[in-house]
Amino acid sequence: MTLQKPSKKPDQYTQGFTEFYKLKFLVNESVLIPRPETELLVDNVVNLVNSFTRNQKTSLLVLDIGTGSGNIAISIAKNTNNVKIIATDISPKALKVAKLNARFHGVENRITFLKSNLLKGLPRSFGPRNDENLIIVANLPYIPTQRITILDSSVKDFEPHLALDGGPDGFDLYRKLFKQIKEKGWLAHRSLGEDRKLKIFVGEIDHTHSKIALKEAKKYFPNYQIEIKKDLAKKDRILLIKHL
Repeated sequence: MTLQKPSKKPDQYTQGFTEFYKLKFLVNESVLIPRPETELLVDNVVNLVNSFTRNQKTSLLVLDIGTGSGNIAISIAKNTNNVKIIATDISPKALKVAKLNARFHGVENRITFLKSNLLKGLPRSFGPRNDENLIIVANLPYIPTQRITILDSSVKDFEPHLALDGGPDGFDLYRKLFKQIKEKGWLAHRSLGEDRKLKIFVGEIDHTHSKIALKEAKKYFPNYQIEIKKDLAKKDRILLIKHL
């Protein structure tokens, strides 16, 4: 009989922390360990925020969907000014970790953490106003369900499947989010000319999802500028949706 080699717990969980965007984050088995490729997602949002706030005095809201350990929202807060940030997650345990990280980095007063299933359950009072500039950022689970079983044991045996499983083709949660965003009209412009507001979605996708991401984005946002950006390994990684 062949004995199965026991899975090795990731060092980040054993140590209780990890490095991301030159910052230290507390992590445990309630949250996904932040990946280096997600730093590109933060780069894109930080650049958008700083470029906008440099010459604007109007308010800007960043909405981080599926915040996990809070690494994205906190990294944005540490590298920008004059921006309101709301971070949501479906997991109360993940939100607890995110709040600890925000306190550790001294940005707990700049980020509002809320329990929400994507946008479902998000109080209306916390949503963007029509006259508010908005960047929605998301790093949702995008691994196809069947692929979970062949992941490295250190991932599938320790990291939360809730933060990994993206459904049959890996894109289920993004479809649901796109539908909710469209229904709420959060990327739609309410005015014309110089008073048009910034409305952008920035999301991290699996490198195999570029075709399906473009198809679904065009389905829900047909008159928008849609772009896929590559990561440092030249793999498709970032999906941007911007109102023309």
